[in-house]
Amino acid sequence: MFDGVLHPDAYQSASLPGFRQPSPGSTSSINGSNLEAPLSYEALAAQNTMLRTRVSELEFINGLFQGRVRELEGGEEGTRRLELQTRATEAQLRTELEEIRQREADLKRRLDEYENDEPRHKKMRLSDMVDESRAGTPIGLTE
Repeated sequence: MFDGVLHPDAYQSASLPGFRQPSPGSTSSINGSNLEAPLSYEALAAQNTMLRTRVSELEFINGLFQGRVRELEGGEEGTRRLELQTRATEAQLRTELEEIRQREADLKRRLDEYENDEPRHKKMRLSDMVDESRAGTPIGLTE
């Protein structure tokens, strides 16, 4: 539908062979009159309709471009927001990791201290608590 949108010559009408868009300084006149004959009312009306259609098409295309630009800008903004969130999460995780490492180092230090200390009290074994004279006797027979 819009194959010729970007080509200005695509809208030169075959029914309007004399219609061209001259640049402002390129009009030449001989004795004050234009070289081209003035267009009829019907030709001007057709030209006006064609130009209005062209303007409508260009406005439509401009709207498509603006929508795409907004979409891309929104995506870029979302990406920036995601990057900021990722950085914040990364910083938080690094802080937590450092705290865990400090805690691990503290626990290792405490374990080393505990292992290096001379045992203050030896833990009693269960066999030390049981009377050896009753060790081979069933519970019901001792009473």
